[in-house]
Amino acid sequence: MAIAAGVAIVGCRPSPPPQSETLTPAPASPTDSAPETPAAQPTQAPAPTPAAPANTPTATLPNTLIREWQPLSNVLLAFGPMTLTPEQVQWSSGQVSPYTLISTEGGYLLELEARPSFYDTQNRYIKLIPKTDANTAESIEVAFYPDATQLQNDEYIMYGGYFAE
Repeated sequence: MAIAAGVAIVGCRPSPPPQSETLTPAPASPTDSAPETPAAQPTQAPAPTPAAPANTPTATLPNTLIREWQPLSNVLLAFGPMTLTPEQVQWSSGQVSPYTLISTEGGYLLELEARPSFYDTQNRYIKLIPKTDANTAESIEVAFYPDATQLQNDEYIMYGGYFAE
């Protein structure tokens, strides 16, 4: 009877459903539980900052060039010594001009605001090409350009040298 009672109890249990119907997904691991992030949205570039005003000095001449220079070339003797200050260039023959340093490539390119005349030609630009020895400018070559076109073509109208005393 004990055997009959055991068979009767086992027979009353519901049979487990077939394996294929009761598959439940395995619980997600902690790394899989993060919520999905939305697709990356394109970001807008930041608005450009306004350019600095044109009168803002961006570069200055080195201190080794700020001084009086004596003419070395015959073509420059008529104009006498050239004095460079942080604000202007002046020749002893009377030409004076404030300047803006516009480039330091291959020398120091200055745009002369007053466009001084030399030999009846106005010069808008001069390029200072220092000849240095141990970071001390002993002499300087100067190319004179009447306009931007000649400057771009490196067609100077006058070229000469100065030395420091």
